[in-house]
Amino acid sequence: MVHPAIQAIGTAVPKYKIAQDLHYSILESANGMSRGEKLVLKKIYNRSGIMHRHSVLNEFAAPDKDENVLFHPSGKYPATTISQRMAIYEKHAAGLCEEAAATCFAQLPSLSAKNITHLITFSCTGMYAPGLDIQLVENLGLDKSVERTCINFMGCYAAINALKSAYHICRSQPDALVMIAGVELCSLHYQRSYEPDQMVANALFGDGAAVAIISAESLQKAAGKVGLSLEHFYAEFEQSAGNDMVWRIGDTGFDLRLTPEVPNIVRLNIQPLLDKLFEKTGLNQSMIDFYAIHPGGTKILEACEEALQIDASKNANSYEILRDYGNMSSVTILFVLNKYLGQLNAGDKGKKILACAFGPGITMESMILDVA
Repeated sequence: MVHPAIQAIGTAVPKYKIAQDLHYSILESANGMSRGEKLVLKKIYNRSGIMHRHSVLNEFAAPDKDENVLFHPSGKYPATTISQRMAIYEKHAAGLCEEAAATCFAQLPSLSAKNITHLITFSCTGMYAPGLDIQLVENLGLDKSVERTCINFMGCYAAINALKSAYHICRSQPDALVMIAGVELCSLHYQRSYEPDQMVANALFGDGAAVAIISAESLQKAAGKVGLSLEHFYAEFEQSAGNDMVWRIGDTGFDLRLTPEVPNIVRLNIQPLLDKLFEKTGLNQSMIDFYAIHPGGTKILEACEEALQIDASKNANSYEILRDYGNMSSVTILFVLNKYLGQLNAGDKGKKILACAFGPGITMESMILDVA
């Protein structure tokens, strides 16, 4: 029986670290905000559960300046165009991925980049061609014949789809060595708006990258090192809530619609989703030892805790990632899983992790991993 597993995960964030309190104070002092808008903004930031985020732009932690890309004086310059934002994405995306890949490969000293047989890239905050996949092949020294797959614009659950694709590749080709690489530069799509939906998006998202190696053969030779075996997947979408989380390309950036109903939709639908996952696998929730729930925000995590009747301590890793990095869209779940890889050891082998992520649709993805 072939059991594809995550052998290692590497993560990276840009060097510019933005304190949430400082970012709020800069926005709160901006000209043109009404008292009501300031009160809404304060409530959103106080409830975000975030202390810091990261961006490829250093202007998030400073007042508006003429030379800034996004935070230039309102009304003095036209809104930043899509082409300008995509040029910045193309400049930074591959480099951040390469940092994550270096961290990942450092954990697997016996693995040569030339041995990678498949490359899966994923992102929803930018695209270009020749794209991220070709840049990584060239800059990391992968073989030019590596099989490339690009997963674009799926939102926060895309990493689970990348893992699912890697799983099927390894099941059909047991000697495959699959690298998945994701990068999200969410801060490039900051929109100057005081609409509540946009305020929420502006308060939550940050930048980051993650790379993982998946194979059926164990590459972890060091004593005590564990991997995460990919065992089961199940996904559905709630069509009636399709307009509550929407990600579209606008005239001056990618526009996210994120209504206050999203946590409630997750709360109502996550248990029925997992009931089907457990029915498919012959498992039940009492067999789950750890939870890796995408930290889309504190309300998302709280909704899952209420629906699944679990204590907030079960989501400790998700809260920590949210606190330190914000919501980095698709790569965030790999940051959470990477925390588990750093905490678990050989004594935990056989224990099960339930992972979930949510995105436009509203789509709900779930998977079960075994500590291996």
